[in-house]
Amino acid sequence: MANVRSDARDEIRQRINLVELVSQHVALKKAGRQYKGLCPFHQEKTPSFHVDPERGLWYCFGCSQGGDAFDFVMRTGNLSFPEAVEQLAARTGVRLERTPEEARSASEREQVLRAVDAAAAFYREHLEGKEGEAARAYLQQRGVDFQTARHFGLGYAPQAWDVLLRHLRGRGYPPEVLERAGLVAARPGGEGYYDFLRHRLVFPIQDLQGRTVAFGGRALDEATPKYLNTRESPVFNKGRTLYALNWAREAIREAGEVVLVEGYMDALTCHQFGIQNAVASLGTALTLDHVLLLKRFAPRAVVVYDPDAAGRAASERGLQLFEEGEVPVRVAVLPAGSDPDAFLRREGPEKFRTILADALPMFEYLVAQALTRHDPRTVEGKVGLVDELLPVLGAVANPVRQSEYLRALAERFAISEDALRQRLAATRRSGRGAAQPPDAFAVRGTKRHRAERLLLHMMVQAPEIRRRVRRDLSAEDFRDSLHRNLARVLLQTDEPAEVLRDRLPDEASAMLLTQLLFEDHGVAEKDRERVLRGNVRTIRQADLEEQLQALRQRLAAAEAAGRQEEVADLQRAILEVRQRALAILGGA
Repeated sequence: MANVRSDARDEIRQRINLVELVSQHVALKKAGRQYKGLCPFHQEKTPSFHVDPERGLWYCFGCSQGGDAFDFVMRTGNLSFPEAVEQLAARTGVRLERTPEEARSASEREQVLRAVDAAAAFYREHLEGKEGEAARAYLQQRGVDFQTARHFGLGYAPQAWDVLLRHLRGRGYPPEVLERAGLVAARPGGEGYYDFLRHRLVFPIQDLQGRTVAFGGRALDEATPKYLNTRESPVFNKGRTLYALNWAREAIREAGEVVLVEGYMDALTCHQFGIQNAVASLGTALTLDHVLLLKRFAPRAVVVYDPDAAGRAASERGLQLFEEGEVPVRVAVLPAGSDPDAFLRREGPEKFRTILADALPMFEYLVAQALTRHDPRTVEGKVGLVDELLPVLGAVANPVRQSEYLRALAERFAISEDALRQRLAATRRSGRGAAQPPDAFAVRGTKRHRAERLLLHMMVQAPEIRRRVRRDLSAEDFRDSLHRNLARVLLQTDEPAEVLRDRLPDEASAMLLTQLLFEDHGVAEKDRERVLRGNVRTIRQADLEEQLQALRQRLAAAEAAGRQEEVADLQRAILEVRQRALAILGGA
């Protein structure tokens, strides 16, 4: 089902009544040819959620999320795309055909899910039985109450080598399925299997639908690694899964903010003490997929990691991912020697909430950390500080936020903003921290960037405009990489923009298209040609200005080196570019 036939998707879209579907979750009111209501994905008092039944799309101007019927069902039902297709196909009566490979994959996933669910029940039973005494004592020592243990489905993996294996084999689960689920591992030499988790407190890891997909295990002795996760499987990808998100998602939406901690006990203790918008990253490195997953539920994040050196390094790497995902993030700094679990039990939830409220915005936190390693009163200290900060700032996707960070950095440490931008460009060219293509950095936040976006808006709203744009520009003239992806598709066809979402290369491009379909830039039909010419001219002038800047830099270097012949050639080239720029202005 991962590759659902396009004709099946199109048939579902044609049959589905999007207003009726959305109305199951949102009270909609007609507003012109669209419908409006309060967004179901974030807290708001003024309706900013729009549904366009003609185009079959929805968009929220408050949280910048949107899509079609499949996207809506995925978000409201916490479903994967194949599951959303299945649900809407059943709703609309569209028959889906599976290839033999898809049927095998679906069957394997179902087998693994059943096996993992049976293992979860097994672990729970053993926590409450005689063998679970050590695990219960550990929970009591850590202050985890019975209700919390029950709520999170905690369990105990017995110490014997194959007790889970024998239990599940007796219920009809083949060892090969148990191995794919990560529950058992093959013995060295390939003869037989053994339980992967043994003599451990077990934390079930659930997906957004509340299905157990994997387990984490905390050792109850000192002879083995403290924490283990069952390995990845057809239903579990640790780079896309966050512990406790299934329990925290409603609290996250209500708070408008997610609290990210490091481990199982940190998240569990947060919930026990009423911090119910907390999730954990399974003790593994944060990924961009994690950030984008959180973005579905909250517009902001607070990171609370251990205050030791490793914790700081992990949080600083994670901050870059939050910026790439355009999720504003703050950093809560705990006292030395504390983690969230220990702090909550020692100081209580109110002091922890104060720590969260006082969390530092990302930029302030990074500067504070850099100042512990570099002395800005010296030239070398400034260079070191800048080189440490710029890779993260280069990952900032929002052009306004990035510009403000650079301006603040320049003002605080008496550094030329131009010098910072040049250093950032050099950092990108060297490949350090280049989260976006260098060409994207060159245009974001500029007149050119705005001109590109307005041209895209016109091409999305009026397909006939595309024929006119083709005469003057190609997709490669759109310097922002996201704009370029969308322009490539738009300039290849005159089809309505709403049918093109499936042809775009990534979710970000599809979201940009959806946003442009709902935006109103106030360009009247009679003004389209004038606005189009003006924005094409802006893009061409920006190209020439970039050429001039490059030529001027080469000229300065040639003059400094006394290369007179090269100086003369560059002066002529600069004059030619200036004349071309004047010609563009004259043709306005």
